[in-house]
Amino acid sequence: MFKFQAEQKVYQIGNVTIGGQPGQYPTVLMASIFYQGDKLVKDEEKGIFDQEGALCWINKIDDMCKKVGVPLMIDIVGASENAMRNYVEFIGCNTDLPLIIDGTVAKVRIAGVEMAAKLGLQDRVVFDSVNAESRAEELEEVKKYGLKTTIVMLNNSKKPTAQGRVDIADVLIERAKSYGFEKLLLDMAVLDIIEPGPAAKAIYMLKDKYGYPAGCSPTHTVITGWKKAYMYNKIEIASTKTSMATSLQLLGADFIMYGIKQTEIVPSMAAVDALVAYSCMQYGVRPASHAHPLYHIFK
Repeated sequence: MFKFQAEQKVYQIGNVTIGGQPGQYPTVLMASIFYQGDKLVKDEEKGIFDQEGALCWINKIDDMCKKVGVPLMIDIVGASENAMRNYVEFIGCNTDLPLIIDGTVAKVRIAGVEMAAKLGLQDRVVFDSVNAESRAEELEEVKKYGLKTTIVMLNNSKKPTAQGRVDIADVLIERAKSYGFEKLLLDMAVLDIIEPGPAAKAIYMLKDKYGYPAGCSPTHTVITGWKKAYMYNKIEIASTKTSMATSLQLLGADFIMYGIKQTEIVPSMAAVDALVAYSCMQYGVRPASHAHPLYHIFK
């Protein structure tokens, strides 16, 4: 394995630690819920959803993660203000997990941030995101609520390469800081099935240059973007998506976004983290605690 040249930033977000050199802290799973097509959502405009089912999935993946040492955050995807308020209140009050406010448009994200602040959850909430299209009006509104953690999304539509992501990073990092954000998570903005490769390279380049925690959502385009996906069954597709996701860990990813119902990712992430940590011990980097997957996977 390797050590990054830049000093690596390590953040505490609620009960989750994220960042550091490979092998130091485990890769965080950001489990998405209430995404488009999620059957837990009954009426996205009114914010009606299957509360029992949602809590069941959250508890299931949380239990799986705890057994193997994978840190967990919940990525809340909302399509309306009512929905986002209800989601944040429900998950915020029924779990102690960090939350990511990941709404479809500005007013939805602001509604989520407002609810989180009302409940006093600012220390475990991540705003998603500061990006090239973010309007000052939205960021000024979010700033009022005192959130300190944001995702910085590196979507370079003019140059969707690894270097293109690096090219826009400095400006967006400084912009995020100017709105009061102190803990920055760099998201490589995977918008097409061919992009996890450049995204993985960009993770390495950006961590080596800046030291910020970095990652992405690498697999959500598999079904829509892979013309031969119909040839394979559910197990084969799940194996493909898991391989695509966990490969990012070998280049230093600090987080992976993945669907909460796709639980196959949990043991896979733990196994790869354990292998990375064992290898990095040869470079003098040891896991920061015995909660690391290294101590759960190997006897």
